[in-house]
Amino acid sequence: MPSPFGAQAVPLAQLFADPNFIHVPAYQRFFAWTPEEAGRLLDDVSAALDAETESGQPGDYFLGNMLFTEPDPPSGRIATWKAARTGRVHEVVDGLQRLTTLTILFCVLRDLDREAGEPASERLAAAIGTVARPRLTLREPEETFFQTCVRGRGATSTQPPDGNLSLVEARLLEVRERLRGMLGELDSPGRHALADFLLDKCHIVLVSATGIDRAHHMFTVLNATGRPLARNDILKAALLGAVPVPALDGATAIWDAAQARLGPDFDSLFSHIRTIYRRNSPHIISGVQGIAAERGGAHTFIDRLLRPAAAAFEDIRNARHTGSPHSAAIVQALRHLGWLRGGDWVPAALLCWLERGEDPAALARVLTALDRLSYGLRILGMGTKRRAGRLGLVLQALRQGGDVLGSGSPLMLTREEQGTIRHNLRDLHARSAPLAKLVLLRLNEAMAGTPQDLPVDDLTVEHLLPRKPSANSHWRQWFPDPAERGQCTEALGNLVLMTRAQNDRAGNQEFARKQQVLFAAGSAALPINDYVRRQTEWGPVQIREREAELLAHLYRLWNIDPPPAHPDPPGRAAGPRVVPEVTGLQTNLNLKGA
Repeated sequence: MPSPFGAQAVPLAQLFADPNFIHVPAYQRFFAWTPEEAGRLLDDVSAALDAETESGQPGDYFLGNMLFTEPDPPSGRIATWKAARTGRVHEVVDGLQRLTTLTILFCVLRDLDREAGEPASERLAAAIGTVARPRLTLREPEETFFQTCVRGRGATSTQPPDGNLSLVEARLLEVRERLRGMLGELDSPGRHALADFLLDKCHIVLVSATGIDRAHHMFTVLNATGRPLARNDILKAALLGAVPVPALDGATAIWDAAQARLGPDFDSLFSHIRTIYRRNSPHIISGVQGIAAERGGAHTFIDRLLRPAAAAFEDIRNARHTGSPHSAAIVQALRHLGWLRGGDWVPAALLCWLERGEDPAALARVLTALDRLSYGLRILGMGTKRRAGRLGLVLQALRQGGDVLGSGSPLMLTREEQGTIRHNLRDLHARSAPLAKLVLLRLNEAMAGTPQDLPVDDLTVEHLLPRKPSANSHWRQWFPDPAERGQCTEALGNLVLMTRAQNDRAGNQEFARKQQVLFAAGSAALPINDYVRRQTEWGPVQIREREAELLAHLYRLWNIDPPPAHPDPPGRAAGPRVVPEVTGLQTNLNLKGA
């Protein structure tokens, strides 16, 4: 007798391909993931891809179980059974959040390729489906919104025609924007590598049941029985099992204290340790076991590495340091590094803290340089893979010891890189809106001269000269040349920080109205906006003057070489700049006394 249950491990390329079509039934709950949860999924997949790249060995990532049922014909909708005539329809019982987020990922990758002028990926197109036969069909009314603002070709760069969004539509839009911001930092090879890894190396266990009652029972069993086994649980059993009996109680106490100290971040500590010591394995568990063996066994690893690493990692993630005249500089660097998504800078900071933490002056100088480099690599447009390569050289230099602040160090920006940074800063928002916001926040603190306690999540970037000014506005009179208007619109000098509520009121209004909104009574007076307050009009002269002021602050902040005598006009300069690969850097340096 055939079983009413079935399960098989499949890659996403197989799940999101003929003959499979996934339908969200009416009884299913709505999409509920936040940008943080979606971003964490992308971070985890990217980390698995980075581990594969670093080791040169095949990698993979497990996305968990997904539970489906195949509906009985009488209960199916007309659209479902049109697809069923030539395909296999799965109604999703468990996995909606991941399936929806993965589809948004595919759509964003597709549209970023299109915006870069690259040919469409047939693999992504197959995973997304067509208008008539989408691979994943949501419930109405979310399905219509999903097609308009996510699934349709070019839709992930569009804004909804009506600002009155439902809760589900707003969540879909927020997740889309978070993923666009994260993926926008990748170069073309990085996007293609991620798409291939998602489709070929990311697997699920597809669990199927006949009938909703059986599916509901399986859902209950899968989600309510037992506790998920974390990576650190496996490592704890393996490493503590190798500790001699007389030392076992002490080692267990160290482990439990570290886990209590870090909470959910305890698992990621092992990933950072593996990265620091460059284990030639994409797998964290086997990599950490190898590191323990190299460092004298499990007990030595727990006592002399895990214990201090957990304490240092807690200080790093909380941007905390006390007891030194250099503590303020250390905290400031960690705070700004913490604004960057991904945490690829953490292993270098952790290694420096472990090996030179007793010298706060040296620690402050290295962390300040790491802050400068980390922002610089993103402004250069380096994708995840190239950043990992550069930061790997930094780790190598730190492990060898030496003056990592000296000429030729991988921690230092080259003259060519500084020139490209100067170029890219002029139209940074067009290159990466999330990064432009962080740079403006850095500028605001630099101009204030002290850390600012701002509602960062509520702040947005506004173009004073709007991208699409109305035909009869003053903007058209002040900027009659379309080419100059386009350059000035994207210029750094045209950008201000304001709250979401202010941004909604400012819209495409005239300059005087935008000033009223920006500097209304009760609004926060941000130093970065002071120049705008003093102006009576906003034309090319004002944008150039303010851009020069902001760039001068950034050059001082990040110790960037001064620009040429005749800088380009505001906005995008002619032609793209190419960032040279960093090779042959000196790494036998001496950090002591730095």
